[in-house]
Amino acid sequence: MSKILRSFYHNLKEPVIIYDINEQILYCNKAFGKAFVKLDGSLGFDALKKMNYKFYCDICLLETSELMSYSPIIAAIKATTDFTTYALYQLEERKFLYYIIKSFTFKKYKVVYFYDVTKELELEKIRKENEVLKIQNLEFSNTNSKAQNQALKMALLNRISTSIRETLDTKSLIRTALKELSMIFGAHKVYYAAETKEKFILEYVYPSSFSSQVGEVLSYDKNVLKNIYDGKNSFQFCLKEHNDSKEPLKSPLNRIIMPVIKSSEVLGIIVIFTPKKEIGEIEKELLVGISGQISSAIFQVILFNQVTKKKEELEDTIKELKETQLQLINAEKMASLGQLIASVAHEINTPLASISANNEIAKKIYDNNPENIEILKDLNSIDHEAIKRINNLVQSLKRFVRLDEMIQQEADINQELDLTLDLLKHKTKKGIKIDKKYGEIPFVKCYPNMLNQVFLNILMNAIQSIEKKIQKIGEYGASIEITTKMQDDKLVVSIKDNGFGIDEKDRKKIFQAGFTTKKVGEGTGLGLAICKKIIEKHKGEISFNCKKSDKTKPDTYCTEFCITIPL
Repeated sequence: MSKILRSFYHNLKEPVIIYDINEQILYCNKAFGKAFVKLDGSLGFDALKKMNYKFYCDICLLETSELMSYSPIIAAIKATTDFTTYALYQLEERKFLYYIIKSFTFKKYKVVYFYDVTKELELEKIRKENEVLKIQNLEFSNTNSKAQNQALKMALLNRISTSIRETLDTKSLIRTALKELSMIFGAHKVYYAAETKEKFILEYVYPSSFSSQVGEVLSYDKNVLKNIYDGKNSFQFCLKEHNDSKEPLKSPLNRIIMPVIKSSEVLGIIVIFTPKKEIGEIEKELLVGISGQISSAIFQVILFNQVTKKKEELEDTIKELKETQLQLINAEKMASLGQLIASVAHEINTPLASISANNEIAKKIYDNNPENIEILKDLNSIDHEAIKRINNLVQSLKRFVRLDEMIQQEADINQELDLTLDLLKHKTKKGIKIDKKYGEIPFVKCYPNMLNQVFLNILMNAIQSIEKKIQKIGEYGASIEITTKMQDDKLVVSIKDNGFGIDEKDRKKIFQAGFTTKKVGEGTGLGLAICKKIIEKHKGEISFNCKKSDKTKPDTYCTEFCITIPL
């Protein structure tokens, strides 16, 4: 080799090795020695062989069928044309260097270059990793920003929702929303205007320093109004708050008009004046969310007010119904008393006539024979019994009427039945046997006057049924059996008669208000219907059973009413 050629390759930074046409090593430069030969110290075949074993082919432009014995250095030496390959050089067990191996033929020499590209590849790898990190950081930053904005949005909506749950006061709800919006948008002013007959009247404003504007009618152009009624938010820089504003704004502000809509009905608008030039997507989504919350809140308040009003109307109606029910009960009681009054008057007149006659007889006896004391004593005894009977009748009537006793009391039901029978004694003493089978029962907490009304109605119906039967078939063994007992912690009262009975076609209707089998003027049609309501008021039940009895006459029936009241 010439000295010029040796000198040229000697100062190169890249390792170079030169072979002759017989593939014998002629020369290797200083860089080659530093890179490879220092491990062995020789340039012989053995040193090259050891170096060759440390190279692995990464990418090669040649093809070979001997892949297992393939070496990038051998391939470079044996190449008949210019050759390039990428190879790995193993320094240690897990440490590699990356080389580009090139070979070419110059005159009668084969020159092989080794370019160390390890640092370049590592730098490229680092650069790519940095690019990936930058992209990931940017994505993370965007995600974080979105998450923060979303958190702000959710926090605001949560505060508004909390306000909705805590109060149904429209003023409080809207003021909370206005304050929050003012903080988020850095607003100069925020207000709410209610829609009234296609006009918008300012109702609430934040901050309160602008409260003098409350009541102001807001006017907008057609495009803005169209957006409002289409449910769209509008964004516009302006120098006036609305078309008819008396004074301009001190500087241009971004005016955001957000319609508050529920079920396609515009309830009002929220207007925000902010110096922010750009309104981001997150903020626009926030406006939509707040609009929905406020719409629901206002609609909820409207529904609540409607329900409250309906509740008050219903309570008034229930009160009127209760009063009407009491009036009906009292009216039915008065009707029952009306049927009794003639007989009761007769019952009272009889002892009064006796007392009057006795007084006349006593006067004559005293005038003719003042010493006849025994006769006067007998007359006095008769008068005493007559007065006692009158007193009992009057007391029974007074106790039965008791229209003002509308509170529950402890009552002896057996005594209450006797009270009712006293009023009907003039009806039952002529041919009607009263069979009382009273059991030992405790005092019952009830409305005694109401239960007396039930007993009176059922007993009068029984008496009338018996009288109807007597008119048809004549006298017979008429009877009314009254039974009281305790059964399964319930009071049971049974009133059974052997009267004419109830027609089968009428049995399903006897508890219906207005239904009566009596002639016009004899019944109101409310008796048993009111009895049923009274028993239901006591949380009890009333039922009846009507069947043919075992008497010899085929048209003899037994009708039994059964009242059950839980203690």
